[in-house]
Amino acid sequence: MTQAVAPSQALRINPVALRQKVTQQLDRHRNGDPYPVMVFRAEPTWPHDPMVLLPDARKARVVPCVSPLAVWEHLVVDRDDEVLVLLTDIPESRLGQGVRSRIFRQQVITVEPWDLVVDAFGAQVPDSALERESWAGEALLDAMPPAGWPKLSTRVLTRDVALRHLAAVRLGLERRGESADDLDVSALLRWSAEPGAVEAFGLLRPVEQDGLRRWLVEQFGRPARALIALVTAGHGADALPLGLVCDAVWTTSTPDAVRVQGRIDQYFGHLDDDAAVRGFADAAVQVVAGMVTARESSAHRQGQAVLHRAEELLLQFGAVGSAGHSAVLRTGFTRRVDDAARALLAGVADPALDAAVDSLSGHLLAESEAGRIHRIRMAQRLVRWLGVEVSPPASVADGVQRQIAEWGWVDLALHHVWAGDDVHPGLQQAFREIHERGQQRRRKLDGAFAERLAAWATAGPGNDGGLLTIENVLPAVVDPLIRAQRSVLLVVLDGMSAAVAVELADELSQQWIEYDPLGGRGTGRRRGVVAALPTLTAVSRTSLFAGALRGGDQANEKRMFDEGRWGQGARIFHKGPARGGAGEAFSEGLRTAMADPAQLVAVVINTVDESLSHGREGDEAGWQIKDLGFLRSLLDLAGSSGRAVIITSDHGHVLERGGEQVKAPDAASARHRTGPGPAGPGEVELSGPRVVAEGKRIIALWDPLRRYRPTRAGYHGGASLGEVTVPLLAYLLPNVTDVPTGWVPVEEQRPEWWEAGVPTPAAPAVAPAKTSPSTPKPRRKPPVVTGDALFDVPEQMPAPAAEPATGDGDLVAALLATELFQAQHGLTPRKVDQKKIEAAMRALLEAKGVLSATVLAQRAGELPARAGGFVITLQRIFNVDNYPVLSLIDDGRTVRLDVPLLRTQFGLSDGVS
Repeated sequence: MTQAVAPSQALRINPVALRQKVTQQLDRHRNGDPYPVMVFRAEPTWPHDPMVLLPDARKARVVPCVSPLAVWEHLVVDRDDEVLVLLTDIPESRLGQGVRSRIFRQQVITVEPWDLVVDAFGAQVPDSALERESWAGEALLDAMPPAGWPKLSTRVLTRDVALRHLAAVRLGLERRGESADDLDVSALLRWSAEPGAVEAFGLLRPVEQDGLRRWLVEQFGRPARALIALVTAGHGADALPLGLVCDAVWTTSTPDAVRVQGRIDQYFGHLDDDAAVRGFADAAVQVVAGMVTARESSAHRQGQAVLHRAEELLLQFGAVGSAGHSAVLRTGFTRRVDDAARALLAGVADPALDAAVDSLSGHLLAESEAGRIHRIRMAQRLVRWLGVEVSPPASVADGVQRQIAEWGWVDLALHHVWAGDDVHPGLQQAFREIHERGQQRRRKLDGAFAERLAAWATAGPGNDGGLLTIENVLPAVVDPLIRAQRSVLLVVLDGMSAAVAVELADELSQQWIEYDPLGGRGTGRRRGVVAALPTLTAVSRTSLFAGALRGGDQANEKRMFDEGRWGQGARIFHKGPARGGAGEAFSEGLRTAMADPAQLVAVVINTVDESLSHGREGDEAGWQIKDLGFLRSLLDLAGSSGRAVIITSDHGHVLERGGEQVKAPDAASARHRTGPGPAGPGEVELSGPRVVAEGKRIIALWDPLRRYRPTRAGYHGGASLGEVTVPLLAYLLPNVTDVPTGWVPVEEQRPEWWEAGVPTPAAPAVAPAKTSPSTPKPRRKPPVVTGDALFDVPEQMPAPAAEPATGDGDLVAALLATELFQAQHGLTPRKVDQKKIEAAMRALLEAKGVLSATVLAQRAGELPARAGGFVITLQRIFNVDNYPVLSLIDDGRTVRLDVPLLRTQFGLSDGVS
């Protein structure tokens, strides 16, 4: 009996490789039948589409044949115009002469893997190292992508190139938008986190799995060895979360951590290689950090899932106690929140508090917990402010300007701290206590201000010392622009307080430059305006548009504005006329008015004021441009038409913060009454020419925790700093070169206690009205102001001679005398006058190293529109070897000088100050 011959192992071939081989054979042997029968020695399985389209548009039908009879049957049937491709693993000798005589080239075509692979890559020969990887030829044929392997420009196909492309396909890099060039340890870790990816790798033939494992470890070292060990042990899907756990456990040497390390080592299948684990953990941290901070929602969700699984693994390994220091895990974040809460509860502005908050901010989860971090920083700032000595306002002018320069920032911080925390008891307690302390201090300042306000209101306008009042905004600020034929947009954000202005101005500074329209040729600062009394829309807004103290409604405002001297065709748009129809940001009337440069356009936006009555959705404090109606679109239109922008309000407000209702039958608003009775607790009697009420007299609440009417989100009409103070913001776009006369860029607005590591002196009071130009500007303590001396609206005058602070001149002079500076200055393509450089460095030193780029340019004698180029030139001079002596912060809006690095780079000893 003849023994049957078992078929030898045949190669599996995929559609792309088969199409390539068929095309190659037909091109090399063109004589004969254009639609032959081709027999290939290959595994007789074909789970793909039986019809393959060839490059020359011919069709090939693929049929697997498991026996000689099956081959013969397909030879004798009639066929259409198509190439018939038969796949069989039967040796050619068993097919017989009759079969061979009817097939293409009278032979079975053998598929040699390396010939096909090399041809697919556009090379000619494989290198010897690749040929020694006997498993790789078939794997490369089987894994060939639909578009084929990329064509190489070299003659030799090397082992590393081929296996890198094979690994990229087997690991699915293309699904993530990556290529073989992106294959690294991070890509391997991202692959392990994809659902089903590790399982799919396990379905490859064992010989291919082994080959790829060896090559990956060879290429990417110990981190890959740790990952492969996890995959081999059946825990590859946990690679990323386990890497985070390892990062926490392997960076401490406590007895508990050492025990946990032993448990985790078993998870790796007894890897016993600490260096591999550490490298693997470092890579995992980088990958997860990228996921958590990614803009794409899918990557962010995946990162959060990894963090959640890592917490489960912490419990599984009993490693929670060893992970509290982690800068990645949620356990570490919670521990840092605990530390920050304890430091806040201590109530002292010391390095421990700053370190705790900075440590929390440096955690990976800080960005996704930005709201909580922001509130903690606000509480930290309040603690600093509470540690600073604060004197009561010396006058109405002093109080209003300090409300703009400092106390409005306090109010903003109080609003955010009031919003609180949703889950952490320690933070909740800290926020309550800090808010209570800050609120009580602010109430004392409001009470002192109310006393000054009562005396000032009684004295009348002849004794206001030039204080900018609401009815003088148009004559003093807007009218000079109109007379100079400047296009102006006046935006009235009804109810905007100093606290709202802080956040609004910070956001606007990303696109606009803020100016002091009354700065003359001195130092620019943000101005405050005194509202009319009572601080109601019907009084203060009407007085604003009338240019005189008046009361009235919207119709009165329009009539009085139209009758003013604000230029022919001045237009005012209230809520109704300003709003557009469907698909329009604002009305056609407003758009037409903005297009006429000769028109003064005034627009009232009621968003803030309306929120006081109806509340706002959500619990977050603060205001952004997107919250303020169509303000962003309106400002874009103003910028495109070249208008100067003035943003102000009619009055401020106080918010509901758990206050009490006081019974008052004569209440005319939530915060003032008109009866004859004397002022009681939290009240002040205001009378005189500035009071627009019957008998020129009211009684107003100064205590923000009291009201006369039922609870609302906020109130106005009273005599607190928050209600009486009106912010005045003025803006031009950076490209404007013809700055209006008297406009000066506003300097950095943040109070010194707002940022960590900065001295925290009391805020300076407003200087008396008539000060000699040679008198030094007070910087530390408010001057003694007698009576109600107030600041003047300054006239244009020559700038006082610069007097550098003690020691600064020596440092600047020594710097400019160095050979390195002279050499750097000589190398700049755009030569800048050395006097401008000297003025810029003095200004930075006087400002403790931080100054707005616009103000820096102005101090140096450059136009604000050229501030960007001027700063770049300074960086070319001072940033030797790219060390950041001068750096840009706040998205490029602010310049920071690193004085110690400046000394080091230019060889200036510490003795030069």
